[in-house]
Amino acid sequence: MTNLDILKVLRNSVTSRMETPQPFANIYCSKYLTQGLNQQIICLSVINTLLAITAIVGNILILIALHRETSLHLPSKALIRNLVVSDLCVGFVEFLLVGKWISILQGQWQICHYFYLAYKIGASTSISVSLSTLAVISVERLLALLLGLKYRQVVTLRRVYVIAIAAWVLGVGNAILAMLNPDVKIASATGSILCLITAFFCYTGIFFRIRRHQTQVHRITREQENQTPAFDISRYRKTVSTALWLQLALVVCYFPHMLLAPFAYPEIENTLSSALYFPLFFTITLMFFNSTLNPILYCWKIKEVRGTVKDMFSCS
Repeated sequence: MTNLDILKVLRNSVTSRMETPQPFANIYCSKYLTQGLNQQIICLSVINTLLAITAIVGNILILIALHRETSLHLPSKALIRNLVVSDLCVGFVEFLLVGKWISILQGQWQICHYFYLAYKIGASTSISVSLSTLAVISVERLLALLLGLKYRQVVTLRRVYVIAIAAWVLGVGNAILAMLNPDVKIASATGSILCLITAFFCYTGIFFRIRRHQTQVHRITREQENQTPAFDISRYRKTVSTALWLQLALVVCYFPHMLLAPFAYPEIENTLSSALYFPLFFTITLMFFNSTLNPILYCWKIKEVRGTVKDMFSCS
């Protein structure tokens, strides 16, 4: 074999290596994918750094407020706390993403691989827990309406803790499996869609049930109303409104990524196309913005949390 033949073999092997699917860390930490995107990467790094700081600070404040507040129903507060913790983790995940981009700018590809693996596992886990927790909150609110006085016997703090732990265990396991086997991503997407569908049907059921309750209230006499254990419908509406706002905020922040992801990920992973790199990670940044937005919604919609946060700042 001549030297010219050896060079041809080496060139063909390198070309085939670039054309065949590679591990995710090698793909997203490739200079071929990110070349010419330095300005966009710097812009994304600055935005995600600011969002990470606000998400961490905001959700820590909410955790402190929930710890101090004692008037909230314990199972409901535990579910909200679980959602806050997942949002807090998103803040740290954003720092991992920024570290990945900084390593790309510096050409530290091995370090980029480590940052990407940690980011991918953390992001998949946090997003999975957020989606499942919001779905569980919608089910819990529907049960509060359907079960009435039996609600406190069925929805206990211990059961909520079991569900919360299960959500984290499944989230971590799913994230690790998705890194080892790309086909698991289809199952993850299916699970996310099921969570959204569950929340949709629960809130639809709550809406029609409340309307039926209103028509029944107008038909009963005042004596019958006084003899019947009162269901605080106004307070219930406030809790449902809070949960619904959290769900809507998540859908708005996640929707652009859900639209783009089916087209962007195969294009990037199969052809190393850099055209969709910035739009893809911009939609991911919008997803992470949800973790900064949620503490604002807690303070706006939950009067007890808002009052506790105000007291924290007034004492400082």
